[in-house]
Amino acid sequence: MASVVHVITVESNPSEIVDSVKMSGYPIHKAYLVFDRDEAKKAVEEVKRTLSSLVDVDIIRINDNGIYDAVEQILKTVRKEVDGGNTLLFNITDSDKLMCLACFISGQISESKIYMKANGGVAEVQTPPMKKVNEDKLEILRALDKEGGAVDSINKLIELVEGKLEEQKKYMAQRARMSYHLNGLEEDGLVVTERKGKNLRIYLTELGKAFVAMFG
Repeated sequence: MASVVHVITVESNPSEIVDSVKMSGYPIHKAYLVFDRDEAKKAVEEVKRTLSSLVDVDIIRINDNGIYDAVEQILKTVRKEVDGGNTLLFNITDSDKLMCLACFISGQISESKIYMKANGGVAEVQTPPMKKVNEDKLEILRALDKEGGAVDSINKLIELVEGKLEEQKKYMAQRARMSYHLNGLEEDGLVVTERKGKNLRIYLTELGKAFVAMFG
């Protein structure tokens, strides 16, 4: 049976968080408490004590290395819930700027609802639809991620994705296909390319890493 999992940011206001969960109207079977500052630890423990009597509670401590690093950490942790068929909800009632943006982006990528307590009630935060990335492009992102985030040439990327192609006709067809997908990935901000002599160096962006965390 699918579960409803709340990913809840915690900064300094435990009572508001608990109220927002109660008022949301959503069931809750598990909670992840997300925070990024030592000053929030006391509030995290208080929320954990309250919710632990009702549901399983895990904690996600975010390293303060920027928004997309936070997105990657969140999505890597909660992806198993999505893969298990569970529903994710992001609660940003008690968020600093970094956590608010990280959860907004994480919710958009994972196609999850986002809610918060506001004006005496609970409101859902609408997110624009995320452009779909097809399996061929995801395969390229995965290959880049496994290589540490970059490769030195399209040839190397073809080798990683397709294996070595001895036949010239097949190689040229795959090179054209790879160039086409890379153009699309670069337009979407998931990779960047840089000309190095005759070769084209290809880098995975921070947003690309977030997609790998969710779909890789």
